Amino acid sequence: MFILDTCAFFTQKHPEGKFITAAGIDSEIINKQSKQYFENMRSTKMEIMVPDVKYCEIIKKHAKETGDFDVLSKIDLDIIALGYELKGTIVTDDFAVQNVALSLGLKFVSCSDKIITEKRFWLYKCTACSHTDKKKEKDCPVCGNNEILRIKSK
Repeated sequence: MFILDTCAFFTQKHPEGKFITAAGIDSEIINKQSKQYFENMRSTKMEIMVPDVKYCEIIKKHAKETGDFDVLSKIDLDIIALGYELKGTIVTDDFAVQNVALSLGLKFVSCSDKIITEKRFWLYKCTACSHTDKKKEKDCPVCGNNEILRIKSK
């Protein structure tokens, strides 16, 4: 069973098998050809699901631990939650999705053969005073600067 992220609809490349995707993913599919492919898949061989809330909470926790939470959309989190809940393989090119999946021991494949090779942990660093934090704030709590960068943790 394969849990499809938007790359599967953009590239129309994915393994063969049973397909599931997250409810609302169609809002992330913007071009006409990809929308048509999505509609064809939905009407023939793809199920659209909403993950159970308890799995969503597990995914949020892991995404916060890796530092990926602030760069993942609700759909991204739902894709990972479905993969975790259903023990499926996630089809995604999104490195943040792959990173959280890797931290949970989930299987994933890429539409474009771009796969991360190591689990990463991220921090947020103020460009003015170098204060670091695990979660992204709009402004630095130390100096008030609003330029916060996402950096790889050691």
